[in-house]
Amino acid sequence: MLLLVAVCLAGLLPGVATAWLLRGRGWPLAVAAGLGVTLALPGALIVTMLVFPPIGLAVALLSLREALHAYDDGRVWVGTAWAATVALSLACAGVAW
Repeated sequence: MLLLVAVCLAGLLPGVATAWLLRGRGWPLAVAAGLGVTLALPGALIVTMLVFPPIGLAVALLSLREALHAYDDGRVWVGTAWAATVALSLACAGVAW
C-alpha cells in the first residue's frame, strides 16, 4: 500500500506544483501545464524502460510483489492494476511470455 501511495504522489506532485507555480498567469494555463506534466511522467517511465531494460525488470519485480500482496489482502482491482504494470514492464524490458 505504501508503494502505491508513493507512486501516486510521485505522479501527481509535479503537476500540482506546476499548476500552483503558474497560477499567476491564469488558471486555464496552469491547469493545462499541470496536466501536461502529470501525463508526461508515465510516458517518461515507459521510454526509460524501453531504453534501459533492467529498470523494466526492477519495476516488474516490485509490481509483482505489490500485486501478490494486494491479492492476498483481497483487493482484486488493485492487484489487477499492479499485474497490468508487471505485464507492461516486462513487455518494455523485452521479456517474452
